[in-house]
Amino acid sequence: MARTLWEARIYVALETAQAGPQPGEVLAPAPDFELGDNLVEGPDAWTYRSPIGEITIPYSSQHSSTRLGAHWGLGRSQLVDAAEWAVVGHLYADRTIAADMAYDGQPGQARYYVELGWELAAEAIREAMKSLPEGTNGGDTVPDSEIWTSFGTDAKARDPYLVSRARLDDDLEYYTGTLADFRALYSDS
Repeated sequence: MARTLWEARIYVALETAQAGPQPGEVLAPAPDFELGDNLVEGPDAWTYRSPIGEITIPYSSQHSSTRLGAHWGLGRSQLVDAAEWAVVGHLYADRTIAADMAYDGQPGQARYYVELGWELAAEAIREAMKSLPEGTNGGDTVPDSEIWTSFGTDAKARDPYLVSRARLDDDLEYYTGTLADFRALYSDS
């Protein structure tokens, strides 16, 4: 069960990447939702008929998350592990840097996508941070028990500091700071 439509699509993209020749290198988007085709309305939830199987997205979870601006959902993910969230954050940031650098200062879709990219990168890092031990004595990294997928395990093996408290803090500060700088620079646009 996914918390939101956004989370369902990220989960499908991650699962699809695991089956590919180079997991973690490229994260292709999941198929778009087509209401009545691969997205079916039920009494309490949507059912997403994805390439990896059916995923349920409760209306209540989607609506609550939307009202609060939580793209990925409220609470902790049961589908995407902490290392995967860190990778998702880095991928959004990498893609957004190029869009940010190419932005010409004009209002419209380009500006919206730059802002959304930085927001999603920061939100993904916050998702990974939900798995950090509580308190200063809780530990400096996400425990291995919070990384349950082969994609996440492989990502952490390639980058042992991927889910360290210091790295996640730095990533979050960079993404939110860059978004704030972008908005300040173009506030008159």
